[in-house]
Amino acid sequence: RTQVTTRFMAARLACRFPRLFARQELLCALRPTAVRCLSLHEYMSMNLLREAGVTIPRGEAASTPEEAYEVAKRLGTNDLVVKAQVLAGGRGKGRFDSGLEGGVKIVYSPKDVLAVSNRMIGHTLVTKQTGSQGRVCNKVFVCERLFSRREYYFAIVLDRAMKGPAVIASAEGGVDIEKVAAESPEAIVKEPIDITKGLSQHQAEGIAEKIGMTDHVQKEEWFYETVVGACWEF
Repeated sequence: RTQVTTRFMAARLACRFPRLFARQELLCALRPTAVRCLSLHEYMSMNLLREAGVTIPRGEAASTPEEAYEVAKRLGTNDLVVKAQVLAGGRGKGRFDSGLEGGVKIVYSPKDVLAVSNRMIGHTLVTKQTGSQGRVCNKVFVCERLFSRREYYFAIVLDRAMKGPAVIASAEGGVDIEKVAAESPEAIVKEPIDITKGLSQHQAEGIAEKIGMTDHVQKEEWFYETVVGACWEF
């Protein structure tokens, strides 16, 4: 706070006494800079989506292998997934310094959860986004494994070009959406949203149609109210 306040006061002085701050480079350096403080782990996002009414897999975060084991037992299924909670993309294809390949592992019992968590928690995961130094995994997210019939990609982002929010959607869902955007940009649907009106049901149904949802599915109220509507309200 002190640094930002100092920069702000200096910038005000520069505006009042421009001769004292003649060099443009100095003016730029004195302007207050934005700091991004929003970093959400997957388990945090899952909780927020659940609160907003979006259907998600049942699961909990754990800080120790023993906690992960207890979570797995509470879930009451042997179809489980252990996911390293590291702020980086490409976790599934990463590698831990423990020798474990991948930060997203499908397992088949609470004992498997215990063994995998032991090789994740407290260890460093290296992915294509972390650099060679990697990032330490302090938590895992243990959840039930769901068998999806088809995967879609859906997000609401702030688009600088459109100067407002936009929906990004694709029928090519999965872990390699960046690759899809680079190699098949026509497979990405982008829909600008009027910030004063919000997302309309007509827009939501149009997005559903563009990404190939069936008539039955796209007309279901859950697509707008539960998925799109809840994300927009959030």
